[in-house]
Amino acid sequence: MIEAIDDKIIVEYLKATETKSGLIIPEGAQEPQGYGKVLSIGNKVEGIKKDTILVFHVRAGMDMLIGSKVYKCIKQDEIYGVLKDKELEGRLKPLEFTAKPKIVTPPEKKIIV
Repeated sequence: MIEAIDDKIIVEYLKATETKSGLIIPEGAQEPQGYGKVLSIGNKVEGIKKDTILVFHVRAGMDMLIGSKVYKCIKQDEIYGVLKDKELEGRLKPLEFTAKPKIVTPPEKKIIV
């Protein structure tokens, strides 16, 4: 796995898969905030514990794809807060990347003389 350094935090990116009323959230729908379960904490981070669910902007930090799971490396100052809603926490699932990357080859260049 990856170990966080300095003021960085490594989280497993989480996404709500359904609403409180049970409606399924489509794959392409994006919320303005992101959620992540803390996996590793840098030595300069204070007040954050492992396994805590954090709330942050979806564009915060850097996304990392390891295997099929999505992780984020975020700074402590990018965190909005700690999730305390146990009901919402139960609806959060790890975000997995299931699509296979498409390899694109450039067309051959034709030299006209």
